[in-house]
Parts: sequence; C-alpha cells; structure tokens
Amino acid sequence: MAEWWVPSRRVERWGQTIGLVLLIGVVGPSTIHTVATEPTTGNWVRLAIWLFATAGFAYGTVQAWRNRNKPQSEWWEGPTAPTEIPADDVRNALASTDDRIPAIKALRELHPGLGLKDAMDLIDAQRGEQGPHH
Repeated sequence: MAEWWVPSRRVERWGQTIGLVLLIGVVGPSTIHTVATEPTTGNWVRLAIWLFATAGFAYGTVQAWRNRNKPQSEWWEGPTAPTEIPADDVRNALASTDDRIPAIKALRELHPGLGLKDAMDLIDAQRGEQGPHH
C-alpha cells in the first residue's frame, strides 16, 4: 500500500525535536505545577500521560537524529532481502577486490539495507562459483 504522504527526513527530524521542546518547555511546567498545587487523581493521570508522551518523543527524536546520515531507502523501506540483489552486483563487488571482506563492504555500500550475514553469504556463494582463488 502506497503512503499518501511520505515525510522528508528533515521534516520528521525537526518535527520530533520541536514536539519534544514543546512538551518539555510548555506543557511540562504547567502539568507539574497543576499536580503540585492540586494533587487529584485526574492531575496525576495527566502527569503520567505527559511523562509517557515526553519519553516517546525523546525516543523518536534520538532515532530521527541518529538516522540522519543513513540512505533514504534504508530508513524508509527497511532491510533489503538477499533475493533482491542482482547477481551482477555481487560479481562486481567481488571483482573490485581480491579479498572477501572488502567485497562484502562494497556490496553493502551498493545495497545499504543488506545485512552483514546476507552479504557474506552472497559473496561466499559467488566465490564458490568462481573457484577458490577469487
């Protein structure tokens, strides 16, 4: 199913950051003051909701800032299945170097969502087809 709106990473990152600042700077003090002056059950529930919302926004903000340098496809679409990798890409990655580890790195740079084990398996399978010396 296609998304009707795909946010840019910048919009997502700054939206999370601004939301967190508003929760901490605007909503937080009034909520804490209300609980301190009138400690009713409703106000304690409001404080609990504010704490959970703040924790959720803090987590989302940290993740958004951590993912800022990852390629869009990996961030949005998730991991790449090994069956989606063209055999030519595996052969080219292996041909670009004489060693197994740089070939795995080259393949993962071409397909950022590809896991380490999957890349290793693809390179090893291709090396087996080409013989032990390459």
